[in-house]
Order: sequence, then C-alpha cells, then structure tokens
Amino acid sequence: MKFNYECLNCNINQVLKTTSLLEINENVKEVIVRKVLLYLGQVDYNKSNPEILKGTYKIITTELQVSDPYYSLKILYNRAALDLASRVKEIIEESNNSLNTALKMAIVGNLIDFASGRFVDENILQEAIELVDKKSLKIDHSQELFLDLNKKKTLLYLGDNCGEIVFDKIFISYLKKVNPQLEVTYAVRGQAIINDVTLNDSRMVKMEEVAKVISNGDGASGTVLKDTSLEFQSHFAKADVIIAKGQGNFESLSESLNDNIYFLLMAKCDLVAKVLNIEKGSIVCIKS
Repeated sequence: MKFNYECLNCNINQVLKTTSLLEINENVKEVIVRKVLLYLGQVDYNKSNPEILKGTYKIITTELQVSDPYYSLKILYNRAALDLASRVKEIIEESNNSLNTALKMAIVGNLIDFASGRFVDENILQEAIELVDKKSLKIDHSQELFLDLNKKKTLLYLGDNCGEIVFDKIFISYLKKVNPQLEVTYAVRGQAIINDVTLNDSRMVKMEEVAKVISNGDGASGTVLKDTSLEFQSHFAKADVIIAKGQGNFESLSESLNDNIYFLLMAKCDLVAKVLNIEKGSIVCIKS
C-alpha cells in the first residue's frame, strides 16, 4: 500500500507527539519539524508509509538523542495489559467460541497505538475487552485461518504494539491448544519505533513461553521485507501461515504476492478504512 498524502499527518503528528511527551522546547521542535518537512518533500512516495515513517522517526530520535522516547510509557502499557490478562482469559472461556473471541481480543488489543489517535487509557481498554463479543469482524476470514492452522505446521506471527503483545500471547496459547504441534515464531521490530514491540517487550510478557521470538532486524513500523534480516526473510519464506497484526503490517505487506498472510487489524485511519471498504474503527481478519 503506497504512501498517501493523508499519511503526511501521521508523520508530522509523530514530531508533535514525541516532542510534547519529552517536553522539548520550541526551538528544538522547530528544527525537527523543518528537517522532517524537508525529508517528506524529497522522499519517494511509491514507498509505504511505514517505510517513510522510519525516516521521520530517525530524524526525531537523532535530534533528540534518545533512541526510544516511548520506553517508559511502553512499560506502563505492558503492565496494564498484563493486569487485564486474567479478565481477558475469563471472557474468552465464558464465550460460545473461545478461539474466535481470543482472535478478536488480539485485534482489540490493537487499540494501544501511539502512532494514531489519542493515547488509550486502561479504562478504555477494559471497556473494549468487556464488549468484545458484541463486536463483529467486518471482514471475516477467520474460519479459513483456523482451518489452515489446523492443517499446517508453522506459523509466523508478526507483532505490532506494546500492551497488545499480551493479547497476542493469549491468542497464540489458544491456537496451540487446538493444534499442539503448531510451531509458532513471533517476530518483533529490530529497533524501537514509537510503541512497536521489540525484544524488551517480548521478554517482559514472557512471549517465549508460547513461541520462539525473533527480531525482524529493521526499525520500520511495519514489515518492509527488503530491509529485514536474512534470518527473518528465511522465516517469512518458509512459514506455512503468516499472521500480520496492525495497520503498519497491512500497509507494508498488503501488496505482497504471498497468499498465506492473514491480516488482523483495527482500521484506525480513514485511508485504511477506505481501502478495505469498511467503517473506521472496524476490526477485520482478512486473507491476502
């Protein structure tokens, strides 16, 4: 999915959000804004927004001399999600279709995204999980996904955001209950970008209990395959099934020729909603 002029707002908003979070003075903010605007005026718009946003974020972190501006906030959101984990499992167990509810929980966890909209507090997240069974998938290829996973041996799961990773772990545990032989590899970003998952997040939530964890070797807010490590590319090529979480992975992989990718996401911007022909805020499970 190529960069769209609407994506300019996401890039500029990252400057404003990050500098406000760290309480940076106006002079430094102006320098960063000018450099980002210059970069956005010259970048190749045939690239996807996650690839372009990586350049924007590099300017921000270089000027601020902070490699992970959201580090402390990510820890807070991971802890908040871990605190909700028991309730999430209760809701899943009490539902009529535990596997489907676990899938929707994983997508609802995608609310935790500092790159779009406002910060989501714990009360909003808790309300969302309580209402998850009343929320339907606007595009629903979940049964095809489950059938594939029952027949296949390997799953590559592309993570997205902090906090959300807790819900991913719960979903993976249910997938492995259905197919104990399923070999799951969970991929995180190779470098910190906004609140995307890294190895630190996977360690904090003990993702290794349900999956092998690898870094994709890159710092884009998605999966820009050509920039990822050879190890990751090997996993990507060999996986029987790929689950790609969030808008960033959708934007960077939606034009992939692979027919084994399932995108799980919430449409959090007008552009993605328009591409999928759904309302903003809808959740989907869509096969590539």
